[in-house]
Amino acid sequence: MLDEQVSNGFAAALGAAVRQAFGEADLSSVAVQLVPTPSFEVGHLGFGCFPLAKALRRKPHDIAAKLAEAIQLPAPFRKAQAVGPYLNLFLDRGAFLAALCREIAEAGQAYGNAAASGQTVALEFSSPNTNKPQHLGHVRNNVLGMALARILEAAGHRVVKLNLINDRGVHICQTMLAYQRWGGGATPQSTGRKGDHFVGDYYVRFAQEAEKDPSLKDHAQALLVRWEQGDPEVVALWRTMNGWVYEGFDATYRRLGVEFDRVYHESETYRHGRDIVLKALADGRCRRLPDGAVEADLEPEGLERKILLRRDGTSVYITQDLGTAVARHDELGFDRMYYVVASEQIHHFRVLFALLRRFGYAWADNCRHVSYGMVYLPEGKMKSREGKVVDADDLLDEVEALAADAVREKHADIAPDELVRRKAQIALGAIKFYLLNVNLEKDITFDPAASVSFEGDTGPYVQYSHTRICGILRKASGPQSSSSSSSSLPDFSALGNNAETALGLLLMRFPAAVRDAAESCNPQRVASHLLEVARAFAQFYHDSPVLQAESPGLVAARLELCRATQAVLLRGLALLGIEAPEQM
Repeated sequence: MLDEQVSNGFAAALGAAVRQAFGEADLSSVAVQLVPTPSFEVGHLGFGCFPLAKALRRKPHDIAAKLAEAIQLPAPFRKAQAVGPYLNLFLDRGAFLAALCREIAEAGQAYGNAAASGQTVALEFSSPNTNKPQHLGHVRNNVLGMALARILEAAGHRVVKLNLINDRGVHICQTMLAYQRWGGGATPQSTGRKGDHFVGDYYVRFAQEAEKDPSLKDHAQALLVRWEQGDPEVVALWRTMNGWVYEGFDATYRRLGVEFDRVYHESETYRHGRDIVLKALADGRCRRLPDGAVEADLEPEGLERKILLRRDGTSVYITQDLGTAVARHDELGFDRMYYVVASEQIHHFRVLFALLRRFGYAWADNCRHVSYGMVYLPEGKMKSREGKVVDADDLLDEVEALAADAVREKHADIAPDELVRRKAQIALGAIKFYLLNVNLEKDITFDPAASVSFEGDTGPYVQYSHTRICGILRKASGPQSSSSSSSSLPDFSALGNNAETALGLLLMRFPAAVRDAAESCNPQRVASHLLEVARAFAQFYHDSPVLQAESPGLVAARLELCRATQAVLLRGLALLGIEAPEQM
């Protein structure tokens, strides 16, 4: 890739220049990193000589001055210049942009992809409960999980997308009890309710009724015991109600563009951890307490003592996660395991990974909790029926309605079918970009109206940049275009004004943004880079007439730069799970 070629070429030239100017020196620990300059008047890329100061025992200013005289730069560099402690580099702009456009054209939607790493990454995300619809928090989780999957695949990994559905426990039985008592044989079909919303209504009903009659909680616990004992009537109701929820979940997943390679259910995995704990007990890695409970002492790891089996022999939640993790490693043989779960579970995963290490699973060092902040709505907006959270489907409906209004403002006579298509593209782009263009650890207050704006740091703004380029390319190939311009060879030597160069440098750094996002498990690195590209294109479009350029060769060259930008926007949005419309 050109970004690596430029960096590696400079690194080799730097090493030769150091030897010429200062003699042999150990530079193995020196990180060679090119950074943007504050102004193109002093260079296009810069290298801070601070890392060389210790190795060469000289001041960075002196090192930069000596290297500027000694260095022999490869293409596409033109010259070097010392600016204080920096060695700044000037590009042959035309040659650089020609090489860049050629590389992006040849790579297409593989631009930014790394070679196969041979590693398998198991990625767990979503993990909903089957007693209610998915909510706004799940939307952030789903969007983040899918974006990470695509970015990790672009980084060369084989990714296995996992979903562990919480389909058992007392909260599930509370919903079942409410349906038994007040359902009256209704179904999602008979009521016209989406399955997960239908079941969620009974979860709410149980909470309301339990406030008046606390004994309902004991009845729900008794129902759980019957379920665990395999009572046919209880199990049949459980399967029926979970089936309604799964149909609802699948509809939401399809709407969000979410898919999985493996779906696990806690009802199938919760017993596995018990055998692991009993083996660890026999091996002396944990201990049995006087009351019969089994405990692991994690105080040497800076954690607490953790009960793994209750005195009646039943498992706690983390025991289930132990069993699931080991079963997955046995099944998939993963090299890494990433859990995409909100920050409120940070301590849980510290304990889980410590237990896995304690019990002899060395691969626990390759497990990672991808923690992210909570997501909220501005007070008073889009409250759900519970008054506490907003359902994912309600959120999508509301943002689609806002997107439809925005489209109608621009196209009052748009056909109904086209409006349906565009509002879905814009709404999903708005939601996903809003949720991804933020540091993982940061809490978000999601503002639906702000998310669909065509201006500012939004998904629709980036989508509109792609749309604008599509319009330019249509005009260039349309009947009104100049035949001489459309058939001319690109004259890249005519390119190179500041706006063109700034845009080109950002396009070149796109693969690095993808690598950075994969290494940090943070899709924001891609989202924020796309915003920079979109802004740079807007400046280029303002400063540099494309179809009205002075010569046919310059028209053709600027069209190639437009195509390269279009390809990067299309690829970057696709990594985030966002469509790039040709018209908005």
